[in-house]
Amino acid sequence: MQLSLSPIKPPAPLVFLVVIRAGYINSSGFREDAPLPPSPQAAMVNFQDPAIVQADFLAFVKFLHVVDGIYIWEFFTSLDYEWSVITGKRPYRWTIWIYSLTRITSLMAVVVDLIGFNVTAEINCEAWLVFLLIFAYVAWACASLLMVLRVSAIWNRNWVVMALSAGVWLTNVGFLLHGIATAKAVWVPAAGSCSVLRTADSRDNIVVTLGSDITLLVIMLLGLLNARQGGSGSFGIWRMLFKQGLMWLALATVAEVPPAVFILLNLNDAWNLMFQTPTFIVMSIAATRMYRELTDFNSVTYSHETSTNVVSTGLRIRGTTVNPVIPMSRLEVSVHTAYEGYEDADKNKHRIYNDEDGRN
Repeated sequence: MQLSLSPIKPPAPLVFLVVIRAGYINSSGFREDAPLPPSPQAAMVNFQDPAIVQADFLAFVKFLHVVDGIYIWEFFTSLDYEWSVITGKRPYRWTIWIYSLTRITSLMAVVVDLIGFNVTAEINCEAWLVFLLIFAYVAWACASLLMVLRVSAIWNRNWVVMALSAGVWLTNVGFLLHGIATAKAVWVPAAGSCSVLRTADSRDNIVVTLGSDITLLVIMLLGLLNARQGGSGSFGIWRMLFKQGLMWLALATVAEVPPAVFILLNLNDAWNLMFQTPTFIVMSIAATRMYRELTDFNSVTYSHETSTNVVSTGLRIRGTTVNPVIPMSRLEVSVHTAYEGYEDADKNKHRIYNDEDGRN
C-alpha cells in the first residue's frame, strides 16, 4: 500500500507570524537586519569644525565676488544718468548728491572688499576692515536717507513724521558708527587673507538696521494710503510711488532678514558675514534705481486749447519742454503740493507749478 503525504499548510496568520519571526519584514515595512536611517543628532553638521569653517569661508568669498561683480555692472551701466545731469539734459536737484554718494561709496566698498580678499601679501587688516565698513555704512545710510526724504515729501512735511523719521535714521547711523569703532580683523598667514574677529558683535547693527528700514517703509506706505483715501490715489504718480514702496518693503525684508537670522544663530564667522555685503548692495541698487525712476517719471497729460502743445512726456511751450513736477526733489517740497499744482494747471491753462523750486 503506497501512502501519499502532502505538506500541511499552516493558516495564513501563522505564516505571517513566522515571516516576521524569521526577520524578513517588520511592521514598518523594513527588514529587521537592514541598517536603520541615521538619527537627526548623528546627521547634524558641526559648524565650528575647522574643515567646515574653511569650506564655508571659501563659499563666502566666492559669493562675494559674484555680488561685487553685479554691482560693478550696475554702476557702469547707469552712469548715463549722472552724465545727463552734468550736461544739463536733466534738471539739477540737490538730492543728486545723496544719490551719487550712495553709488560712489557702494563702489568703493566693493573695490576695498575685492582688494582684501585677493591680496597675496600681508596687509593691515584692521585698517582694511575700517575702510570697508566706512564705505559700506555710508552707502547704507545714504540709501536710507533717500527713503527719509521720500517719506517727508509724501507726508507733506508733517513735523511729527519728519521727527520720527529723522530719529529712526539717526539711531541707525549711531549703531553703524558703533560698528565701525568696534571692528577688529587680523591677518591669517595660513589662509593668506584677513579674518574678521568677533563677527557676532555686529548683531545689534544688523537688527537695528532691519527695524529702522522696515519702520520707514511702513511710514511711507501709510502716507501713500492716506493720500489715496484723500482722493489723490488715482493720480499716476501715487500709483507709481505705492508700487515702489511695496517693492522696497519686499526687498528690505528679503535682503535684510537673512543676515539678521544667521547672525542670531551665530553658526560661525563665515555665515555671520555671508549676507551682509549683499544686503547693502541690494539696498543701494534699490534706492538708486527707484530714485532714477521717480525723477524720470513723466505721465501727466494736459489738455490745452491755446497754442501750448500737449505731449505725454511733459509740456511743450514755444518749443521748450518743461518736465512734469517731481516730488522728493527737495526736503521742503511735498508731493501733495505737486498734486495741487496739477489740479491748478487744469483750471488755469497758462499757469505751471514748479514744485522743484517750491514757487508758482
